[in-house]
Amino acid sequence: MKFDYIIIGGGLCGLAAGIRLAEKGKKTAIVSSGQSALHFCAGSFGLLGRHGDDIIKNPIEEIDNLAQNHPYRLMGKDTVAKLAGEVPATLKRAGVSCYGDASANHFTLTPFGHTRPSWLTLDGYPVLKSATEKPFDKVLVVAVKGFLESYPAFIVENLEKLGVECRIETIDLDRLMHLRLSNFDMRAVSVAKQMDLTTIEEFAGKINACARQGETVLIPAIVGVNGETQMKRMRERVNNPLFCVPTIPVSVSGVRTQHALQQYFEQIGGTYLLGDRVEKGIMENGKVKEVVTTNFGEDHLKADAFILASGTFFSEGVKSNPNGFYEPVFGLDINFPKNRDEWYDANFFASQPYMDFGVEVDREFHPSVEGKTISNLYVAGATLAHCNSLKEDSGAGSAILTGYHVADLAMNK
Repeated sequence: MKFDYIIIGGGLCGLAAGIRLAEKGKKTAIVSSGQSALHFCAGSFGLLGRHGDDIIKNPIEEIDNLAQNHPYRLMGKDTVAKLAGEVPATLKRAGVSCYGDASANHFTLTPFGHTRPSWLTLDGYPVLKSATEKPFDKVLVVAVKGFLESYPAFIVENLEKLGVECRIETIDLDRLMHLRLSNFDMRAVSVAKQMDLTTIEEFAGKINACARQGETVLIPAIVGVNGETQMKRMRERVNNPLFCVPTIPVSVSGVRTQHALQQYFEQIGGTYLLGDRVEKGIMENGKVKEVVTTNFGEDHLKADAFILASGTFFSEGVKSNPNGFYEPVFGLDINFPKNRDEWYDANFFASQPYMDFGVEVDREFHPSVEGKTISNLYVAGATLAHCNSLKEDSGAGSAILTGYHVADLAMNK
């Protein structure tokens, strides 16, 4: 099978690159082995939220303070700003509405009621101007009977530290009764799949029965796995302002966003090969000629250019053994020190050095094998070296923007 572009990895980065290419009419395939880190999205995307212990107010202005070989520095501040400004419209075309601006972080709530800096927040989740200012006067935190993936007591405790007057009400929904017979099934996504019109009406009615005047209602994010319509209907039916608080993964917002982006990619002509894995790349004269996948076997996939967006340790885009770290598809050069003591910090909560390890690229985001550049292969997202997305709160932003950037580089070459 022959394509213009083949993308290895079907998460947020691969989908961003794929949509960028497909919207330009390029024949593009994404090979995805399955669940991606996007399923863990907590209702918001970070561009650059922290630098060390400092919370960042303006992500764009902070880029000049990052390490020289950080992916954002390789892209350049102006390119990051330009591409970041285009993201909300792309998400909107895919059916994902959000709020945010790359020049000013806002704050959202975690599943435990803490605040975290964010770049884009999906509709239906609270947006706070500050990490320390009181976001609401009064809050009703709704718990759903039998649902264990939300933590109303922690939410109340942390909001009360900001001066918010809080109380908790537990609501029992008839439609969920059968799920409570199985601990495995009482999960956020499973619950959200039960939220048909009848259940939404029941849920909204019971909230209205216990909500008091002046209260903002916070519910666990268990509505809207199939699109935005259900959440909009829920907010229309509830008399008070209503927002979702993220649950622990796997999240409704993450699954919905993954499905929305995948469906949009396919609608505009892309080919999404779900449940397949690229086993190895075949190179010839310094270029990738084709890739071998599990499902296609001897029928190799060919393209003019390839994008590696396979993630890092979580998705096995980068692997390790007692002797070091390696990229499993092409054997690309990885940055890591030979001394094992430099791979980690004994303090579990410290910034772990190995989180910066990844594929080395040049300024055109080309990787190399034994120092020799692969001219038609590009690397994006968490696979890249020199970016600790957990400590920086930059994972989603890095995934989307480097995906956009390498797609542009590939098309312009």
